[in-house]
Amino acid sequence: MSLNTRMQYALFLKQLQHLSHWQLTTIATAVTERSWPNYALFAELTDFGQLSDVRHCLNMLWDNVAGLQPSKNFERLLEKLDCNTPDANDFDMIGAQLALDTIVSMHCAINCAMEPSNGEVASAMTLSLSTIGKFIKYSEAPDLKGTELNQYILQHELYNAQMDFMESLIQQVSQEGQQSKEFARRLQKLSANEGVSQLGISLN
Repeated sequence: MSLNTRMQYALFLKQLQHLSHWQLTTIATAVTERSWPNYALFAELTDFGQLSDVRHCLNMLWDNVAGLQPSKNFERLLEKLDCNTPDANDFDMIGAQLALDTIVSMHCAINCAMEPSNGEVASAMTLSLSTIGKFIKYSEAPDLKGTELNQYILQHELYNAQMDFMESLIQQVSQEGQQSKEFARRLQKLSANEGVSQLGISLN
């Protein structure tokens, strides 16, 4: 964790501290949903893993958020993810790292569903920003490093759009008194962002 990342993580922890179990799971699931195209595109391009199994894990999380699915057997979802986790060293492409971040985010959400943890949620949120940082460095700023790179990332529209999304997420979830199918569906649609990830990657 860089200094910037540590500060961001601490800030998220603070914002999440008064949320209930289902609210925490909701935020981690929504952040993971926003990153879904990063994994799906990688899996399609490389013919890696069982995409439907990974999507099933995310759908089960949304069912849990909606109050339709208890988390008591969610260990098996983690087993499914393990079979579909790319090793970034096996691929000569940044897509593998971005896909791996989606899987790690999903791990955070599943762990949180099984046992409430604002640490897991703060990790998923911080990771979503780190993913943007990696992508920007690779695609736009390979020669920048240190403070210069940091400044470039912090001012980038992708970074700021994700921050806006997560702030709105915390606000909406905080104001929702109890879990419901309607709220879960609405939030899933918002998070899916018409199939465009926090990196601007689209499946369509």
